[in-house]
Amino acid sequence: MNMPSPLRSALLLMAATLTLTLPLLGCKKPEVSGPAQTGFDALAAACTQALAAREPHVRPGGVGEWIKTGYSPALVQPEVTRTESAVTPYVGKIVIKDNEAQAAATTEAAAQAITLTPAHLLSNRTHTFIYSFDGKQWRWQNGQRLTKIPGQNDRLEALTLADVNAAGPKGFAGCLPR
Repeated sequence: MNMPSPLRSALLLMAATLTLTLPLLGCKKPEVSGPAQTGFDALAAACTQALAAREPHVRPGGVGEWIKTGYSPALVQPEVTRTESAVTPYVGKIVIKDNEAQAAATTEAAAQAITLTPAHLLSNRTHTFIYSFDGKQWRWQNGQRLTKIPGQNDRLEALTLADVNAAGPKGFAGCLPR
């Protein structure tokens, strides 16, 4: 069959596109559901609630100085991914973004009275926590904190389970599976 060149080119292009697309149609990742998704949703909700409940805290600083530290409302971004592993069929990640603000005063009462504002911004922080699901429960695997301080180099530090489980406003115990 003798076809005009533009028509033949269009048909060849359509055939090539169809050939490349058909194998991909079955490659859609399975949706995460069941106990893995329900458990991770509960973990992310507990983490969000714990972070929302943080209050500024005052601690002694240098000689004759008291430091008030507070955190902005945190943006909590959870994500669950299905894997090909029978041992760990799902992995999860929670990314927490917040800001840390600090101000100092000469007395504890004066430090308590400070209202922290954007002018007291010390750093922007991103915390990343990785979890695995073994088919029954979620487990914390590791974490890290990226800290951006204006006028300084960014800092990336690994977080241990003890760091994350710490009591008080510096810890992230609400973000650990129970």
